[in-house]
Amino acid sequence: MSRGTWWRIGVPLAAAALLVAQLAWGNGPRREAAAVSRPGECGKGAARQVGEPGVSRDMVIGSYGADNLPRMKGRPTFKVRLTVSPGPDRRPLTLRTPLAGAVTVQVHAGRGGGLLAGARGLTARIDEEMYEAGQAPPATGTVRVTGDDSVRLVVELPDGAICPGVTMADLISMRPGGNDAADLTVVTVVLADRASGLRMEAQSGVV
Repeated sequence: MSRGTWWRIGVPLAAAALLVAQLAWGNGPRREAAAVSRPGECGKGAARQVGEPGVSRDMVIGSYGADNLPRMKGRPTFKVRLTVSPGPDRRPLTLRTPLAGAVTVQVHAGRGGGLLAGARGLTARIDEEMYEAGQAPPATGTVRVTGDDSVRLVVELPDGAICPGVTMADLISMRPGGNDAADLTVVTVVLADRASGLRMEAQSGVV
């Protein structure tokens, strides 16, 4: 991967543990930044279930975590990487990128825990890092997705979306270094694009 470092959430869980270890340098509480519209109250409510495991979906979460590692230059940012496809019905999709203000992200603690971070009105952009050189769709413009094709998007969670007292490591697992998938946070993404009329949902651990 050409820029940044990403760790897939899932199997093996050792990847998440390694990410948490590398985040120790910036593991203090996050400062409350510019106000954002949170889809819920900090520390309250468990994640609602989205879809069923094993069911083919038109949007899936490929990975989530912090970038800027291991260079450790600047403050790490929490990003969610998405793969959008026509889905099981193979209906072509037409998207105008970037998808400004179209995304809602929620991060809940594992084991039915409350909201750790969340924001409405986020922007999904073409994830150039997930394409071979010169193969990424235009960052600005119309993208048509047909058949078995897909488009890779990335959404960045602003500092203001992270609840007071929550660390970057908290956004990965409630038990850093543990080996239980139930401890991993639950990331839920809703993409609602008025221009195209699309509405998609995805959740970590659901494929």
